[in-house]
Amino acid sequence: MQTQRDPQPTFFDMAVQQRSMANPVLETITRTIDFGEAEQRVAATYGTGGRPARRVGLLLRIMILQHLYGLSDPQAEAQINDRLSFQKFIQLDTAEAVPDETTICRFRQRLIECGLHEQLLELLNQQLEARGYIIKRTTLVDATLVESSRKRPEVATAAQGIAPDADASYTRKNDRSYYGYKAHVSSDGEHHLIRRAVISTAKVQDAHVFAAVAPRDTEAIYADKAYDTKVNQAWLRSHGIYSGIQKKGAHHIKLSAADQKRNQRKRRIRSHSERIFAHLKKWQHYRVVRYPGLAKNQLELTLKAVAYNLKRMARIIELEKA
Repeated sequence: MQTQRDPQPTFFDMAVQQRSMANPVLETITRTIDFGEAEQRVAATYGTGGRPARRVGLLLRIMILQHLYGLSDPQAEAQINDRLSFQKFIQLDTAEAVPDETTICRFRQRLIECGLHEQLLELLNQQLEARGYIIKRTTLVDATLVESSRKRPEVATAAQGIAPDADASYTRKNDRSYYGYKAHVSSDGEHHLIRRAVISTAKVQDAHVFAAVAPRDTEAIYADKAYDTKVNQAWLRSHGIYSGIQKKGAHHIKLSAADQKRNQRKRRIRSHSERIFAHLKKWQHYRVVRYPGLAKNQLELTLKAVAYNLKRMARIIELEKA
């Protein structure tokens, strides 16, 4: 059963909020984004009887806070207890206790059960598009490897799917072995906001996830040579989308001087997508996944994409005011 937040703050609530130092990013997100629809979808999964559960809006904002600042469940509980700006962002009333790490963990599973791990980014992007921050003219597609949080098993064990992280797999890149997952991302070419984010096991080829991560409502899509397949080129033609995929050479396919020049131009445009992964890995610590399994890691990637877009949006708004 869900409890409703009292919209009328007490004098003590207002006094506490005035003590906290300004956090421009969190305050911009609060003013700009409405999480109401996402909250309603999760709240609908609760029953009408039994002991009142913690408010969905509070827990959902904790999820976003975790990925904005790279916090584990115990760290989130400790930091919210310590920082008034965090309490203000999650809309924690003075009469409420901070949710413990077990409550946070259980809520994460509820997000998966109601399918929000696949829909939350789209719900956010609808608001960003309405405000003119997502420009659909050009789209960038790329992928990056993310290591599993579990100890590397034997190759045969992983191949049989009986390792502790059954959905993780081995692959090689630049003569180095990786065990884990692959994050596939598409972003708009102007503001570099993430449009879609899909997780797969590491051994899946980038080209095979292209249609799942590439939006159809764009004029051009730019990607590296790994996506240059007949299937992907045919997909682009069938949807009337300009192909900005770099041409791939082979033993029987020699790139002409014109091909190489076009590849250089496409590379300059496509390279902006690498900034997204640089941010995810440096500031959101996304070099290693936190959980085993595709479903939990899809939720983690979705929340990181949401947190990235919110932080990027705050930066865009700041530049507009300058």
